[in-house]
Parts: sequence; C-alpha cells; structure tokens
Amino acid sequence: MHPEADMHPEGGRFDSCHPHVTDTDQLIAALRARAPRLALLLAGAQVAWPIASKLRRRYQVQACYTVKVPGNDEIYDDLHEWVLGLMTLREQRALVAWTGRRGFDEFADEFPPDRRAAEPELRLRYDGARVQAFTVAGHPIKVHVRDDSDEGRDSTRARPPEIVFTAQSLAGRQALLAEIAGVLQRSRQASRPATFRMLDRRGSWTRLDSLAPRDLASVILSPGQLERLTADVARFLDSEPEYLRKCIPWHRGHLYEGPPGTGKTSVARAIASHFGMDVWYLPLADVKADGELLRVASQIDPRSMLLLEDVDVFHSATARDDHTAGITLSGLLNALDGIATPHGLLTVMTTNAPDVLDDAVVRPGRVDLIEHFGHADEAQVRRLLTRWYGTEVPGTTGITGVAHADVIEACKRHETPSGAIADLAARVPEPLWVTGA
Repeated sequence: MHPEADMHPEGGRFDSCHPHVTDTDQLIAALRARAPRLALLLAGAQVAWPIASKLRRRYQVQACYTVKVPGNDEIYDDLHEWVLGLMTLREQRALVAWTGRRGFDEFADEFPPDRRAAEPELRLRYDGARVQAFTVAGHPIKVHVRDDSDEGRDSTRARPPEIVFTAQSLAGRQALLAEIAGVLQRSRQASRPATFRMLDRRGSWTRLDSLAPRDLASVILSPGQLERLTADVARFLDSEPEYLRKCIPWHRGHLYEGPPGTGKTSVARAIASHFGMDVWYLPLADVKADGELLRVASQIDPRSMLLLEDVDVFHSATARDDHTAGITLSGLLNALDGIATPHGLLTVMTTNAPDVLDDAVVRPGRVDLIEHFGHADEAQVRRLLTRWYGTEVPGTTGITGVAHADVIEACKRHETPSGAIADLAARVPEPLWVTGA
C-alpha cells in the first residue's frame, strides 16, 4: 500500500477500522479517559463549528450592502478612475490597460495625417480579478468587477460587466452613494468631446475613445447644403420646450441618400461633433430580435444621434414580411418612433437606394428631412484637394462627377495635387471629365 493511502482527503489520517475518523476524533477518544471534561468540550466545539461558520456567513450576507453599476452606464469609466484614485500605487494590484483604439483605424483615413487625432493614450482601469478594499468617509468598502466576456463568442445574452461595491453598514452605503453622486456631477460638469459608441457582440454599447471629432470645415458639399442641415438640427435642439408644451415626442429623423462614397456618414458625424451630440452607431445586422432592439435603443442618452447606415440592405426596413429571422418592420418602427425612443433623439439613416425603403419607415414623424448627396463637381474636387494637401490648387482640376471617397483615395496615393488629379483622370470614365484650360 502506498504511504498516501491512509491519508484523509481533508488532512486527517484514516483509521484502519474507521476510515472516516479524523485526527480530531482520535484526540477526543484519547482524552476521554484522561480528561473527560476537555474531551467533551472538544467534541462540542467540533459539532458547533460548522453551524457557527454557516451562521457567520449568513450574517455577513445580511449585514452587507452592495451597489452595482453596469458597464454600459455613462459613469462606469469615471468610477474606475475614481477607485484607482483612492488607492496607492502599491494597492493597485489588479489593473486593465487599454487604448480605446477599437474603430480608430476605420475612420482615421478620413483625415490627412497632420489633421488626425493623436494616437490613443494608454488608459488604466481597475480589474476585478481580486477584491480590493478602500475607505470612504471612514467606512470600509470592498470593490470587484464582474465580467461575462468569457462566455461563448456567439452569445448575445451575456450581461455587461459590473463594478460592485460592498459596504458593511448602512452608513457606509450612504457615504458611498454620496461619493458616486459626486463623481456623476463632476463628470457631467466636465467639458468633454462628443463620444462615439458602437453596439458590441454582447448587446452592450462600447465607447470608442480615440475617434477624432469631425470638423464641419472638413465636409465638402454643394453650396448651401451643409448650412441647411445644420440649421435644421439647431432648430430641433432649441425646440425642446415647444415639444414638451405641445406633448409631442422630442424626436427628429434625417435620411441621407445617394451613391456610395459621397460623404453621408461623414456629414452625420460632423453635425454631431458641431453640436456636441454623442453618436450611437447601431449595426442592425447584429440585432437578433425586436426586444433586443428596443432594449439597446432605450439605453441611448437624451440629446444624442442614432446612426443607422445602409438601411436599404435590411429586410426590416424594406419589407412587411415578418417571417424572416431578425428584427421586424414593426420593431424597427417602434425603435425609431415609439415609447422606448429616447428623449431628444436625432436619428440619421443613410441609404444608397431610397426607393426600396418601406413607406412606413420614411413617413413624416420618422423621417422629417431627406437630403440627396451626389458626386463631387469640379469645385468640390478642388476644395477636397486643397484641404488634403493644405495648399490652394490653382486653376481647374478638370475632374467632375466623382465620389468624394475616390478623391480621398487618390490623395492617399500621391504626394502632390497634380499626381492625384492625373490618377483621377485615368480612373474616371471619359464622359465625366474634361481637360482643364
């Protein structure tokens, strides 16, 4: 027999006749003859210990006060920074480092290199790998983070992460809530740029911290078009009291239609940046059911922009047949103009094929303004080149009827305006350009 065979799995040693007898049992048996009173006390303690431990754990649960803040709340990141600020460097034993770069590369090419936002800075967040303790107004508080990100990749039911605070008394909880309220107040008073959020695979909104704001001056449109759009948004944002007085939901909808690459999304982002509105980008293809669509739409902050790109490719926006998988037409309509639609929401939809959209989607009240975005004419091409290279392009380019995106791509490939113009002339069909004079 191996030497380990007579060891009890909990640390005691098996008796050859009584395999479940522990060292404590043997000690009690030995003391019965020599010190019966001590043996009796020891036996009583052996019986009472599990009961006492259970009661102690139950008391701890009942005596504790917890406060949870979900990861999709606006104050979540600010709370992480606040927690780290309460800890010394030695106490910051569990950190997550990230840059917020997700989505940065997708949009950075819209700007010339010297006009892009700086590379994302390294940011730190408290990690919930272990429970950390600190004090608030003299009260001990414990904090940890719960995260379901390790669940299956295809899971859409995983909850967003939570930062969980635990206080040992009612007074401690109240002091904690007062501090959290202070963090929220400071966050809202602080001047911050408009943020860009995208729905992730778990059905939670993720903020893209390093996405550069879009300047209105970077948008090159037909004369008067940008002014018309900004005036409409300005009237909408100033009209909240009037909407409330008339008991009308404070919503507005824009539909930007036109060929691909004509700047529809860029205009939406520039308008949002100009008015300090957060952009919430919702990929309809990632939403699996009407209930989920209403849930994520209801989480959008007031006075924000909801961006729905290429709505013409989604069945829910083009057909009344609700037998296919995914969101339905009625679900989409309820999200755009229903009871769950956030207060002060500006919905911007883009499409390359407006004729295929269902009439119910574009009716007044859901779409209040329709703007056509066409190809760039010769004057717009020259303005795009001037902005990219930072120098005035003399004369005429001789290029017209091209997508704005094609002009930008030509600029990326050439270091001079003349090189970009020659590139465009070689690529654009001959009827759409003429030699400059």
